[in-house]
Amino acid sequence: MTSYNTLEYSITGAVAEIRLNRPESLNSVNREMRSELFAVLQRANADTAIRTVVLGANGRGFSSGADLSEGFLQDQTVEDQILDEYGPILSLIGEMDKTVIAASPGIMAGVGAAIAMRCDLVVMADSGSLIMAFSNVGLVPDGGASWLLLRYLGYQRCYQLIAEGGRLDADECLAAGIVNKLAPADQVMATALEWAQALALRAPVALREMKKILRQAADRSYDEVVKIEARAQKACVDSADVKEAMQAFFEKRQPVFRGE
Repeated sequence: MTSYNTLEYSITGAVAEIRLNRPESLNSVNREMRSELFAVLQRANADTAIRTVVLGANGRGFSSGADLSEGFLQDQTVEDQILDEYGPILSLIGEMDKTVIAASPGIMAGVGAAIAMRCDLVVMADSGSLIMAFSNVGLVPDGGASWLLLRYLGYQRCYQLIAEGGRLDADECLAAGIVNKLAPADQVMATALEWAQALALRAPVALREMKKILRQAADRSYDEVVKIEARAQKACVDSADVKEAMQAFFEKRQPVFRGE
């Protein structure tokens, strides 16, 4: 088992569990964490036995955002860091065949919030909050946070949140659709893992194709989405999982999906 300095990784059945592990800094994201997080996501994605991934954190919060004390490489600009180091992580989360559930035990701020929101599903502590404090230090959101929040909140509410360096509490995040479920802070990871185990029993091909559809639909026309759905439906119909589901229906039993 590969060891990591800034995160923990384990597998239970068909579920991979990743925990950001810099609790002393509220899991602020430094260069080593960026490298390790991308590597462990690649590892989970390549493992065909894994069907769902839970991305959580140790300590009081998911992540306070970028580690501002670290600075940049000698020949690195902030643009390079965002595109070359955060970009691959964010792209991989969206492109993985597997469902990724973020589990936030407290605050999620800055690019940490962007990473959590990029996941397919989010469980948040009922005492937690989302913080966009970029403007407090003269910055703008990054990691795709603007794109995501604009779609959840609409222009005026999004602008206000970002301009004021504000926060949304857990209930506001739930109402806006930013998170899916709330749980007591000490039960967030257990809630996410239980959900992940349940989703791991569902048809992997269907979940994979559904994720592809939804990740494209926001930026495509209605007619384009109909075509994307048609191709996805063919992939599902041609799978062994559909045949198993039909047989299980007639035999009045639960299907056993193999992702084939």
